[in-house]
Amino acid sequence: MKNTIEILREGVYTSIQDLRRTGFKKYGVPKSGPMDEYSHILTNWLLDKKIISELLEITYYGPKIKINFDTKIALYGSKCEVKLNNNKIETGKTISIKSGDVLDIKKCINANRVYLGFSAKMKLKKTFNSKSTYDKIQIGGLNGKKLLKNDIIEFDELKNCKSKKIPSSFMRFNNQNMIIRVIKGIHFDRVNNYDNEDEIKFKISPNSDRMGLRLIDYKIKLNDYSEIESTVVTKGSIQIPKDGNPIILMSDSQSTGGYPIFGNICKIDISKLSQVKPNQKIKFKFISLKESNKLIEYENEKFKSKLNLDLSS
Repeated sequence: MKNTIEILREGVYTSIQDLRRTGFKKYGVPKSGPMDEYSHILTNWLLDKKIISELLEITYYGPKIKINFDTKIALYGSKCEVKLNNNKIETGKTISIKSGDVLDIKKCINANRVYLGFSAKMKLKKTFNSKSTYDKIQIGGLNGKKLLKNDIIEFDELKNCKSKKIPSSFMRFNNQNMIIRVIKGIHFDRVNNYDNEDEIKFKISPNSDRMGLRLIDYKIKLNDYSEIESTVVTKGSIQIPKDGNPIILMSDSQSTGGYPIFGNICKIDISKLSQVKPNQKIKFKFISLKESNKLIEYENEKFKSKLNLDLSS
């Protein structure tokens, strides 16, 4: 079929995500969207597309895809094993595709996810103003599910774009002991065993998903276990359930929650956190809301001055 891609191998978990779904959490609909917004934005920049545009979010091990039209693609996020017609290609740059080419994305090497974009537009219906997949209630994407073998996605609005490469100053590298900056939460005064943050490390549990990252190896003890009123939560909120193992809410998280809120991940560190592999360790560093806002302003200015991208809106 003309202007389509066909999934020849589905991979572990590949879904369609964008940054369009805003304003619906009051109805209990998660924002969804990419786990790593930073990589999502840069992938769209490589293709001269709006940063909210839909991409394929590829987790752990990717799909094999036949592309049935001339287009351009870009991949960015984790380093990965990727071949085009059995020839190795680079991530972080714009790549020209000819009709009939086969893209084979295998293992994510140093992180969890890589993002694949096309210069053309996916021909899909929006649900709650978005093409983002939320498979728990089967909305968005293709049939509301992760991509499966033999799935076909149609495209339209073919577009030419200049070839680009992501500047080295925007490249991110993952390490084994990652420091994640946190703003203290509204229930932090209930914590009674977090006196020396420099020595406390958490491990990312393999039992994590797009709804939340579960932390193990250190239990947070509270001095008050009385119930709290359900309160507004968002991506990056750190909840403390009764077992003491923190949960960091992510892209598919609920709108409200009844667990005490230990803290909130600094916005610019959420993407970095989403790429920390299972069983790797992280350490929290507390900063003020003012410091967090300064970091956001600095990053927005960097995108604007070097890539001509306005992230402030």
